[in-house]
Amino acid sequence: MLSRPSIIRATAFIGAALVLAQISVFFATGVGQDPLQFYHAPAEYMQLLLKNPSAFRAVMAFDNTFAIMFTALFITLASVTGKSSAPSWLVRSTHALLLLLGLLDMTENFHFMTMLQAAEHGIAPSASEISFQIWESLFKFHVGYLGVLLLSFVLPQRTAGERALIFAARWVNVPVGVLLYCVPQPLATVLLFCRFGFFVYALVALGWLFGGAGNEVTQPRELSRVAAGSSAPA
Repeated sequence: MLSRPSIIRATAFIGAALVLAQISVFFATGVGQDPLQFYHAPAEYMQLLLKNPSAFRAVMAFDNTFAIMFTALFITLASVTGKSSAPSWLVRSTHALLLLLGLLDMTENFHFMTMLQAAEHGIAPSASEISFQIWESLFKFHVGYLGVLLLSFVLPQRTAGERALIFAARWVNVPVGVLLYCVPQPLATVLLFCRFGFFVYALVALGWLFGGAGNEVTQPRELSRVAAGSSAPA
């Protein structure tokens, strides 16, 4: 029977590979979800959907599998972090948001796939449907930013690798993700690949740090002190 660390390792590493697969398809064909997460007029949006339907379906297959992998990862990680002495409200809130992220990602993907099928039948998405699709994407990503931020207060800080992951979760993931939708297009493209880079790094780090035998997640020292009301020196 698979152990929890081996499930964490497998789902994290497969998830990272699927992100790289999506990036590879984008560089090879110019097709991906990201152009569809910004507003375009209905005719232009339809052209993006129909640019290369086969490549787009490949991207969707990769991303649907990715959503399954990271949801399984977070479910398994929750079974480990649930044993820590971190405040139960923080652990529950963190993993509720991360599970919601999986649901929202699948919902967004199914909407993309529905619009592609409609476009192939000559039915262009309406302006309101495009606006709703963009809202779906924005909501999904920001739920993810919040969930990962809270996760950084649950994960331990025992090693340099753990501290680096926590730093990236707080000071790379959130600023990059929020600014991505608020800056001019050239800079948004740079931030987009920074976000991809964070996804790959975070998944590999989670698999590497918590996918080894005997790994258990314990409460960060400073959070333990706050929860206990201690003012003793570290």
